[in-house]
Amino acid sequence: MVKDYEFKTLEKVGLNKIVRKIWLITISIILILLAMVFLPWEQTVKGKGFVTALDPTERHHPVLAPVDGFIEKFYVKENQFVKSGEPLFKMLDLDKNYLFKLESVKRDLEIQIANTKIETKNLENEISETKNILEKGLDVFAQKISQNSEKVESLKFKQKSIDKNYQIEKSNFERIEKLYKDGIESKREFEKSENSFVKAESEKENIRIEIEITNKNSQILQNEQQKFLSEIESKILGLKNKIVTVESREKNLNAQLEKHLITIERYKRSEVVAEKDGFVVRLFKNDKDRYIKKGEDVLHFAPIVTEKSILLQVSDFNMPLVKEGLPVRIMFFGWPALQVSGWPKIQFGSFGGFVKRVEHISHDQGFYYAYVTEDPNDPWPDGSDLRVGSQATVWVRLSTVPIWYQLWRFMNAIPPKMVKPDREKF
Repeated sequence: MVKDYEFKTLEKVGLNKIVRKIWLITISIILILLAMVFLPWEQTVKGKGFVTALDPTERHHPVLAPVDGFIEKFYVKENQFVKSGEPLFKMLDLDKNYLFKLESVKRDLEIQIANTKIETKNLENEISETKNILEKGLDVFAQKISQNSEKVESLKFKQKSIDKNYQIEKSNFERIEKLYKDGIESKREFEKSENSFVKAESEKENIRIEIEITNKNSQILQNEQQKFLSEIESKILGLKNKIVTVESREKNLNAQLEKHLITIERYKRSEVVAEKDGFVVRLFKNDKDRYIKKGEDVLHFAPIVTEKSILLQVSDFNMPLVKEGLPVRIMFFGWPALQVSGWPKIQFGSFGGFVKRVEHISHDQGFYYAYVTEDPNDPWPDGSDLRVGSQATVWVRLSTVPIWYQLWRFMNAIPPKMVKPDREKF
């Protein structure tokens, strides 16, 4: 009969159950972490900002004193709602005759402008008359030059006849002179022929001189015509320069008058009214006995905002990644919220939006600004729940990558991938 033996040593050598459980848990965690590095992760650019009006005319601003003087009356109180056109306060000027002085200066400017208009009209009339004189003078010169040209042509035609007669008389004189020397012709015929020849020669010389004088007269007329034209054109140019000077003076006077009319209108509007619906936030000058200079802050006014936005501040390192149309996730200060930046669907109390526009220059050294507007499918809180000036943290959503790539990017200081937004969707 075989006897059974029990060996307890092997049981002592085996792993403890607690160690085995720790080992299994560690392996499981490592496998889970290895699996997680292949999960998708959305890259983001984080920035901070505050709620403001998208329309610049709806942003809060100080209301200034329109004139020097004292505040006669306040029509509003702090935190009071007013509608557009309702009075805010009324100013009282020190100089009671100030408006009369302004009106006097206005009348003087209007008289000067009227005089410059008359002067311009007179100069234009003088230019018109001078042009008529030029036209008539050129016609007279043209007529005289034409007459001289016709006279030259007539004299040249006459010269041909005289030249022909001269040749006849010359031939006749030479023939009779020869006959006279031969004793054939009488002395009387010789002298008669000589006189005829001398007369023909004289007529030829006279017609030549007359033609030369007529040509010189034509040249003189042309010179006088050119001189007349230059003088008249110079006069017209001078008149035009005067018109330019007068018109420039008139333009300056009109600018002064327009500026003066604005001053008068502002003075008449010593009762300042609200330009938009909104709230009177704070009264700065509540002492009616205090002298206030023109342009000083009297009260702070906040118009009703029709479309809210977030003025987002982004560092210049991340600014190239922020583009118009990119989606964002927003967490407003004071609003219970949870947001995992890489997994936008894991969120509570955060809101959606889009980058509306990006400013082209940096106002603060090292920072740029962009405007973020509401996502219609994920609206922001209404009314007093989200007031102008509330701060917010914004994540601009970029491309989706594996977690391992995101970790590798951080370790190598590589910026996120640049994304081209879907502008049609935006």
